[in-house]
Amino acid sequence: MKNTQEFWTKKYRRNIGRMIGLCRRYVPNPQEAEDLAHEAFLSAIEKSHTFKGLGDFDGWMMRITVNTALQHLRKAKCLVSLDSAGPELDSLQNEEAEDLERTDFSKEEIIGAIAALPAPQRTVFNLFVFEKYSHRQIADTLHIAVRTSKLHLAQARSQLQQHLKEIKNEKRMLMIPFLTVFKKGHAVDNVCRRTLRDFEVEPTVELDTAALSWGTLPSATIAMHLSGILKKLLVGLLLFAGMGAAFYFMLSSRTPSASSPTPTPTPNPVAVATDTTLSAETDAMQSEPVMVTTITKKAQRENLAPTVSATDTNREKEYIIIHDTVFRTVVKVVHDTVYAPTLQNHPQ
Repeated sequence: MKNTQEFWTKKYRRNIGRMIGLCRRYVPNPQEAEDLAHEAFLSAIEKSHTFKGLGDFDGWMMRITVNTALQHLRKAKCLVSLDSAGPELDSLQNEEAEDLERTDFSKEEIIGAIAALPAPQRTVFNLFVFEKYSHRQIADTLHIAVRTSKLHLAQARSQLQQHLKEIKNEKRMLMIPFLTVFKKGHAVDNVCRRTLRDFEVEPTVELDTAALSWGTLPSATIAMHLSGILKKLLVGLLLFAGMGAAFYFMLSSRTPSASSPTPTPTPNPVAVATDTTLSAETDAMQSEPVMVTTITKKAQRENLAPTVSATDTNREKEYIIIHDTVFRTVVKVVHDTVYAPTLQNHPQ
């Protein structure tokens, strides 16, 4: 029971800011959003036995938070007008929208602009832009038509663009115009997603986890504990594989190719000997066979053995130094990103 309480206490401190920030996107009232985040956290504890370990546990908690916010909006009957569809607006990206994308807005300004939207448009916009739901998924979740989902998204973009345009003149422009060429999607979506990427709100009143009845709540499963460890191991393996591939290609590009042809030694010219000379040489070879064999082997070594220059020796030393440096760097990165955080989160 103690380990379970410590596990959830760490999860609370790590995720409650993100959970409140997520609820703020759906509910304009800050206190109401904080209450929903605490409700979602307690719901995650009660439903933790349903987590199968197929994804990231923190991401699973964020999905619980989204469902909690949607359930609150249904109970408050904020989504009753979702099917009151009017003529669809033209929300094509234009030059004004691209100017907004190059403007540096604050998190409070973006949150304020989203909070000013009517609840139906705000809900569809959040699901499409931040939760990455398709229009079919939004329609199934909110029990509306696909065309209605597209309509409310277009209306939300139009109102956000107009709202942000009013405060654009007071903001500084970001020096990234060339990046907008490679971005996909509507400029208003990109602005909101970029600005609120790490949006967190600290709770005004922390949840008293020590007062919970831990004896009646489900214990933390192995899948929940392994979720974060496996994520860190995967990151470490990807880093190791990437640096190993870079090291391999670096050596391949600098090491001389082993398949390059070895230069053939030029044979020494052979003089044609007369019978008398040949007879004399034969007698000399028979009289001193050991000396002739030694001289012949020495000549072969001098003609065929490759010459090792100082440049080749220095290059070999350089490869050894590079190999040692890269290996030490990979070991340090894997230790800092995988092993050390694991020991901190799971002390012996």
